[in-house]
Amino acid sequence: MRLQAVTATAGVSTGSIYHRFGSREGLMAAAWLDAVAAFQRRFLAALASPEEMPGLAAALVTPAFCREEVGRALILTTGRRAEMMSDKAPPDMRLRLDQLNAQSKAALEAFAREQRLPLARVRLALIGVPLGAVRLYLPAKAVPESLDADISRAVMSLLTRD
Repeated sequence: MRLQAVTATAGVSTGSIYHRFGSREGLMAAAWLDAVAAFQRRFLAALASPEEMPGLAAALVTPAFCREEVGRALILTTGRRAEMMSDKAPPDMRLRLDQLNAQSKAALEAFAREQRLPLARVRLALIGVPLGAVRLYLPAKAVPESLDADISRAVMSLLTRD
């Protein structure tokens, strides 16, 4: 998206964007960081919550987030980190993203150990399946609530020890 389109949509001047974010890359990095932080707060809280089927609530954060936080979800599901958080992004934002991702990685690794499951299977169940499922809809259509049942079946199968 061109910066002129952003300023027109937001109803602000180009100068105010540059003053606040420093550059187009700064604006994109801020949007990506905001979306990642919002998603990961919900995901990590769900992953830590006690439940009958550990991990299921975390997997269902993805479709719920896509229904409730559409703008942020579109940034995460249609954008790519390399595009949104480029090497030209402010160093403090890149550092914050690295910290957020390290926190999520540690939580997934701990969950895999606690459940005595391979990390690759946990990542597939909690990230790959839900993300792939919502990408069947976004950005063209809303994510239907009925998708949760299909995600749940796949996730429960993956998280059940052999």
